[in-house]
Amino acid sequence: MGKRIVILGAGFGGLHTAIILGRKAGQTNEVILIDRNSHHTFTPLLYEVATTPKEVANYIELHEITTYEISNILKGLPVRFIQSDISKVDIMNGDIHLASGEKIKYDYLVVAIGSEPNFFNIPNIRENSFQFKTFKDALRIRDAVWDLVSQGQSPKIVVGGGGSTGVELAAELQHWLYYIKREKKDCEGQVTLIDGGPTILNGFSKTVIDKVTRRLTKLGVCILNGSPIGNVSNNKVVLKNGQEIKFDLFIWSGGVKANSLMQSNPLKFEEKGRSGVTPNMTCLPFDPKLKLYGKVYGIGDIVCAYSENGLPVPMVARAAISQGTVAAKNILEELKGKNPTHIYKPINYPYIIPVGGKYAVAKIGPIVFSGFLGWLVKGLIELGYLFSLIPTGKALKVWVRGLKIFIQNDRLG
Repeated sequence: MGKRIVILGAGFGGLHTAIILGRKAGQTNEVILIDRNSHHTFTPLLYEVATTPKEVANYIELHEITTYEISNILKGLPVRFIQSDISKVDIMNGDIHLASGEKIKYDYLVVAIGSEPNFFNIPNIRENSFQFKTFKDALRIRDAVWDLVSQGQSPKIVVGGGGSTGVELAAELQHWLYYIKREKKDCEGQVTLIDGGPTILNGFSKTVIDKVTRRLTKLGVCILNGSPIGNVSNNKVVLKNGQEIKFDLFIWSGGVKANSLMQSNPLKFEEKGRSGVTPNMTCLPFDPKLKLYGKVYGIGDIVCAYSENGLPVPMVARAAISQGTVAAKNILEELKGKNPTHIYKPINYPYIIPVGGKYAVAKIGPIVFSGFLGWLVKGLIELGYLFSLIPTGKALKVWVRGLKIFIQNDRLG
């Protein structure tokens, strides 16, 4: 056997990298993928999971259409999958320490362990909030909302953070509460979206911000901008300007930072704890004279690459996949004894923001469109991603099943 290539994390970037390397190098080298979960989660669908009533879809149905078993994705590929927590990454000695005590040596390492919630040192926020990063997080939110409704309450829900994740969730929650009110006339639930900046969706185009803001307002979402959260108790948010907002349920989606697992390593860390990287996606040591073990690549949320305008590349799936492709191609060149020549060139990634019901705002290049067309394009993009992971027939089956469920869930036009 040739070299050992270890990929940490089976998110968008890590899984994509493992598939490329398994196909192109797995027969003559050892390719290992490590992740704490047995499944890969399609996170853009989590807002649907958090708002799909049990009578529309049960746990098993939702799990099958939003999570995909990694062993099934890798079936037939010469990639060894290890499901385990990682206790330590030692890039000076080339060791990956698993929670079981096992130690794995690498020749090439691709770090794709993603991000974790960033609470910005806001007092009491962690213990008084629901998180929104995993399938289980989404189910907890759904169950908490339904418990409040079942008890005859009108849920006051506050979503902290007006980025795309917060916007998607706030819109769909308000949309769900509207539907509940049709069944339970006395249910007057309200969703409030808080963002400390002057507007929601900071960094997005003005056209997109305006369209999304109008849609949220039409749905009935209360938007509070301009003052960051200063404190959170078990039933109210206190903004730094002194305003208090009471809640029954508080969900934090106000930002992420790089996974802290790499912080003990001598890397050059930049914004939000992300490792600096070269254009070919190798991690930069803190001291340029420092020699890391083997070759260490970083992709996705764990690294900080810069676009031509000098701004950090957004922590989005498309960037992670593109970076993973670059890292994989460079490793393949090095395995052939060549110098790595592939570099990561950030682009203005297209994006789609669902905003309640069969409505989404999309920006592809300079073109912005919204409404049902945006929602339809979103579904086609999801199908395309499934095609890249699993066989065509199975992908279509999963997609159609999900489409039927989410059409029922996306009740409003």
